[in-house]
Amino acid sequence: MQTLLVAVDGSETGNRAVAHAIEIARRFGNTKLLLINVQQALERWYAGGLLNKEALAHLQQLGEQDAVAARALIDAAGLNYEFRVLFGHPGEVIARFAREPGCIGVVLGTRGLGALEQVFLGSTAYKVVQLAEVPVTLVK
Repeated sequence: MQTLLVAVDGSETGNRAVAHAIEIARRFGNTKLLLINVQQALERWYAGGLLNKEALAHLQQLGEQDAVAARALIDAAGLNYEFRVLFGHPGEVIARFAREPGCIGVVLGTRGLGALEQVFLGSTAYKVVQLAEVPVTLVK
């Protein structure tokens, strides 16, 4: 079984990316969606960083909240998927997980909330395009 990595952040474009990934999975068949949400582990915001159990639980909860609509879309489509909340710099984590065996590509939304050169892509999408070793589909 092949895997299509779908990064979600709770945004409208993230949900459109999920809808697009559902269509891709239907076309290919035998495809599992790996839905991920990446929470930045901001050590300066939490004493002890991810070693702080309260901080970890809080970030896990935020990640789960970010994925509610995306998971509902996949559930309604009746597709096989796995969901994970991960920690770190989103672009780097997404690109790293795209290296998993069987991963055929990455689908994510663009947000346009970055620096000047990243205005149209968004900083996470820009980073994933730079680092990924598999095809990346950006959904506006």
